[in-house]
Amino acid sequence: MHDLVGQQLGNYRVVRLVGRGGFADVYLGEHIHLNSLAALKVLHAVLTAEQQESFVQEAQRLVQLRHPHIVRLLDFAVQAGTPFLVMD
Repeated sequence: MHDLVGQQLGNYRVVRLVGRGGFADVYLGEHIHLNSLAALKVLHAVLTAEQQESFVQEAQRLVQLRHPHIVRLLDFAVQAGTPFLVMD
């Protein structure tokens, strides 16, 4: 996957790469209106329509989880077929 620094994902401007893994890259993102910071986890896979629906359903379940040892999911999207999660 190419470097996304300087690009925009949803309402977030990609500030810098935080880490790379086999499944996804994690970037620091800044909300373009609120100036708040969040982690943007950008999955390496481009999803089919069926996989995108599964991704949406999983995100809907994840956003309901509240525990001090679980990273909170703030938002998610699929942009140009590439899914990403916005997390604390």
